[in-house]
This record gives sequence, C-alpha cells and structure tokens, in this order.
Amino acid sequence: MSDTRAITLTVNGEPRQAMVDVRTTLVDVLRDQLRLTGTHVGCEHGVCGACTVLVDGEPVRGCLMLAVQADGRGVETVESLAPDPAHLNPLQAEF
Repeated sequence: MSDTRAITLTVNGEPRQAMVDVRTTLVDVLRDQLRLTGTHVGCEHGVCGACTVLVDGEPVRGCLMLAVQADGRGVETVESLAPDPAHLNPLQAEF
C-alpha cells in the first residue's frame, strides 16, 4: 500500500503543489511531476552532484532528500538562473 501526501514547495519563486508517495525523492518530483529537467539523476547515491539544488539557500543532493522533507520550503533549480532559454546565465551558456 502506498502512502501519499500533498506537498507545497516554492520552486524558483513560484508556489507549486504535488501529490507524492512518501518515498519519492525531491529530484523525481522536480523532473517527473514539475517537468523541471535541468536537475539530473546521475549516481543516485549523492556522490556525483548532478542532482544538486538549493533548498532554502543551502545545497542539497536531490536524490537523497525525500520530497516530503522539502514540504513548505523554497527550492531553486538550475532553471532559476535564466529568465528564458533565449537569455541563458553565463554558467548555463558554458554547457
């Protein structure tokens, strides 16, 4: 039996809501439910850093944090660096 919860996040300055299984990681919610695919899943062990996001201004490995742990908190992804794809942040442009 799956235990789901409603969570509210402020993602890149925008309030967002999602229904999540309590075992779902933050990176999976960002990618699969909120369609923010700039945050990647690499090693799934928190080693590579591809899933790093800022939660309340602190770097967090999104593959290690459960989405329910981020409930009520602010999350910034790489998408927050540029206002739109035509105006990339210098860091984004290097990739």
